[in-house]
Amino acid sequence: MKFSDSVPRNIHAIQPYKPGKPIEEVERELGIKAIKLASNENPHGPSPKAIEAIRRYLEHVELYPDDTGYYLRKRLAERFNVGMDEIILGSGSSDILAMAFHAMLTTDTEVLTSEGSFIVYYLLGQTKGCRMISTPMREFGYDLKAMAAGLSDRTRLVIIANPNNPTGTIVTSRQLDEFMAKVPDHALVILDEAYFEYVNNAEYPDSFRYFREGKNVVVLRTFSKAYGLAGLRIGYGIAKPEIIDTLQKVRLAFNTGSLGQVAALAALDDEPHVRKTVESNRAEIEFLNRELSARGVKYVPTSSNFIFMDLAKPARELDAAMLKRGVIIRPMAGWGFPTMIRMSIGTHEQNRKFLEALDQVRGS
Repeated sequence: MKFSDSVPRNIHAIQPYKPGKPIEEVERELGIKAIKLASNENPHGPSPKAIEAIRRYLEHVELYPDDTGYYLRKRLAERFNVGMDEIILGSGSSDILAMAFHAMLTTDTEVLTSEGSFIVYYLLGQTKGCRMISTPMREFGYDLKAMAAGLSDRTRLVIIANPNNPTGTIVTSRQLDEFMAKVPDHALVILDEAYFEYVNNAEYPDSFRYFREGKNVVVLRTFSKAYGLAGLRIGYGIAKPEIIDTLQKVRLAFNTGSLGQVAALAALDDEPHVRKTVESNRAEIEFLNRELSARGVKYVPTSSNFIFMDLAKPARELDAAMLKRGVIIRPMAGWGFPTMIRMSIGTHEQNRKFLEALDQVRGS
């Protein structure tokens, strides 16, 4: 028997996640300077306070990290007025997602989510060999009425990205209230709010209210986006203690590193840096909206730090052409959108370079 014959069929079928190309790889292959607008990173980088905290801690990296993340959980508990036993840390919020899949699912249970959302949801479902129920999108957003109709006695996980990646749309308080009223007690709802700091919409839900009401909800957030710590992989989940205890049972020991913990602690103290990031993002959204509209490019209004746009030509071809001009973007064919791309919102200079490259590609 070959080794591959012993691998379960659901694992064979998985197409591994392919992140946006690193800048170094593009510059090495093409011999040009490049900018990366593919992975929704913070173009302003991390807080200087976080960098200094990392430097101070470097001489202690021979020690294992605090497995409980005590001080970071304590600070988060103070920030959000929750108990420390209502917080779990992860190597990015995707790590906590994986915990939920491991803790809640068997091959005869179901995950309910939407089409056109964060691709890791579907990969985790394949890994577990469970049934994924993905309802069609409505106007590039989650259709919570369709999702409510998909709830069943086998539903164990419900995942809602808010804002949604890759489209940048949100579900509103009213929509989420109506949906949550229909969720059965045997299902755990994950509200993935990786981009919540960027939202500027009065109808955005207060997700903490649901777990304070005792509902089976995990609110996922991360330091990878607005805080600029993507390379250190640190995220957190907030839920009632019973759910946190369940996730802890499947959490790998030492899943968050010391540098990530101390950097996140310091970053939480630098609110001006986050405010600068968010304000710059909003100004650049307005700039890009004007420029894309002037070029006749169709795009989805965003509540995040990226824009989802339709360039009316095969996205993979356009991606290759943009790469040759030193601009790394994200083609969306793998998400089921063959002519669309996702562009991370960069600095003003980076966004101008994107537009210049786009004009050249579309004109060629």
